[in-house]
Formats: sequence, C-alpha cells, structure tokens
Amino acid sequence: MRLLDVFPLLLLLAATPAGAAMFKWTDTNGNVQYGQFPPAGSNAERLKGAPPAPASAPAGKSLQQRVEEMEKHQDSEKQSKAEAAQKQQEAANRKTNCENARKNIEQLNYGGNRLVHMPDGSYQRMDEKQKQEQMEKNRKAVKEFCD
Repeated sequence: MRLLDVFPLLLLLAATPAGAAMFKWTDTNGNVQYGQFPPAGSNAERLKGAPPAPASAPAGKSLQQRVEEMEKHQDSEKQSKAEAAQKQQEAANRKTNCENARKNIEQLNYGGNRLVHMPDGSYQRMDEKQKQEQMEKNRKAVKEFCD
C-alpha cells in the first residue's frame, strides 16, 4: 500500500474520540440500561467522566508487581494443599499400621503355634520365643501408630 492510500485512514482514526459517550435510560419494562446508543425516543441521560477504577486494583502497583504477587499467592496455595494432602496420607498410613498391629496381636493371642510364611514360599511354625518377639514388636507399633 502506498502512503497516500493509508494517510486518510490514519486521519480518520485520529479524529475519532478515544472514549465513546455512555448513556443511561430506563426501558419499557422499567429496567435501567446502559450503553453507547440509547433507543430513539427514550429519555436517555448522558453519563460524564470515565468509569471508576476497579476496587480490586491496588493503587500504585504496576502490572508486573501484581502478577508476581498473584504467582506467589498461587504457589503458597499449592504448597499448603500439598502439605495438607501429605498430612492426610500420613494419618491414613498411621491408621492402617495401627489396625494391622492390633490384628496381629489378636491373632498371636489366639493360641496354638502360628505358621509363618517364609520368603522362599515355605511355611514354618513359630516357637514361643518368636511369638513373644512378634508380640513385643506389634505392641511397640500400637504405641507408635495408635493415638
């Protein structure tokens, strides 16, 4: 495009006002309406001045500062959610460990010689000494994991 073709367009854009006029009127249903073009024949009131700045925008802070604050806030929320999820998981693990230790004690108290499943797939009977060691181990687990 040649400069002479673009020049009239630039003049036209420069001549238009930056902010269009706003009007306020009441429609036939009694609702207050706002807009740039009121309906013909309505008693429209022209509003003056620029609209007020949003209340949420802190005065004096740049956009970059507000973005950084928002990112910090989001990071802290993510971190607190992760910590809460970790605490919930730890509580669930403690509860499971407590229940398992109590069940083991109950089974060991049932009487008789208990069969123990060995790593090689075989079974071996527990003697009284092994049984007491397991009981003590499970009592410690109950003290550690049960409230």
